Amino acid sequence: MAASVLPTRCLLSHKSIPRPSALRRLSTLRSLPAPYPTTNVCPSPTCACTPTPTGLDIDHKRPLAGTKPPYAQHIVVCTGRDDWPSRIEDEEGPNLAKELKKLLGPKGQFHDRDHPILITNASLPTTAPSSASAYLFPAFQHVPHIDLSPSGLSRFVRSSVLADAPQGPELPTSHAINAPIILICGHGGRDQRCGIFGPLLQAEFRRALVKSSLQSDVKTQVALVSHIGGHKFAGNVIVYFPPGFQVDGEVAPLAGQGVWYGRVEPRHVEGIVAETVGRGRVVKELVRGWTEWGVEGFEGDGQRARSVRSLSGVWDTWRRWLWSDIWKGRYV
Repeated sequence: MAASVLPTRCLLSHKSIPRPSALRRLSTLRSLPAPYPTTNVCPSPTCACTPTPTGLDIDHKRPLAGTKPPYAQHIVVCTGRDDWPSRIEDEEGPNLAKELKKLLGPKGQFHDRDHPILITNASLPTTAPSSASAYLFPAFQHVPHIDLSPSGLSRFVRSSVLADAPQGPELPTSHAINAPIILICGHGGRDQRCGIFGPLLQAEFRRALVKSSLQSDVKTQVALVSHIGGHKFAGNVIVYFPPGFQVDGEVAPLAGQGVWYGRVEPRHVEGIVAETVGRGRVVKELVRGWTEWGVEGFEGDGQRARSVRSLSGVWDTWRRWLWSDIWKGRYV
């Protein structure tokens, strides 16, 4: 429903619901050009690929741009498996994701509402059974050994996540990430759409990377991750590029950033590998959003660039409130 034809009393029922002008501005923001090189359409595959699964409820109508959830950091917990429960914090036994959500969540000791942190599990291998390991973005660091004791977790959060603790020998060591990482939502315990698409896309990306010879210089990792939002846009893919990422011998604009794709099918994988991983270009028809860590703006308009991030969830929040009220009979 367009904002311009909404009843006035709908818009005035909650002071926090954005006015029509705000919604029109959000629509404009979603149409802004990406601050990175782009290609409009994903190239067609040059050979046969895995057929796209049929019979799944995939949203092909809603525009993808602007559907990436806002976040300031992403903690990817290595589990060496992909059969997580619907809520990863419900996993029995040692559970780094659960402990981090306690510390960084709304009621946590280190919670900061203005600094949202995305925490997911991944099928990336663990380094030791007696401790945990994780990848951190945008730090682009791999922390191979994380002490799961309360004091160890606090040290990890303060030193590696918040970076407000002095360095010392008792703090966890980390290693720089020097190659792109491709993360695909494969959380079948949460939603069958990503559970079906995830493994298919993982295998297809690995084949395409080998075929492209991009693995000869740097080893791009491809892993499944737990829920990142937007199951209806499956397959969902995140590509992170290390700060030293180069294209044609020069550091690319995407270096140190990440790109989110949605509605990715096996037929798109070769094109994403060629255009995004190989040439550093964003495929516009599939993009859900991008990070702008450390970017002051683009096209000379930093305020609008920042507004894309801050308003990315406005439409969904407003829509939920509105239709909840209509469903309850308040405006009919």
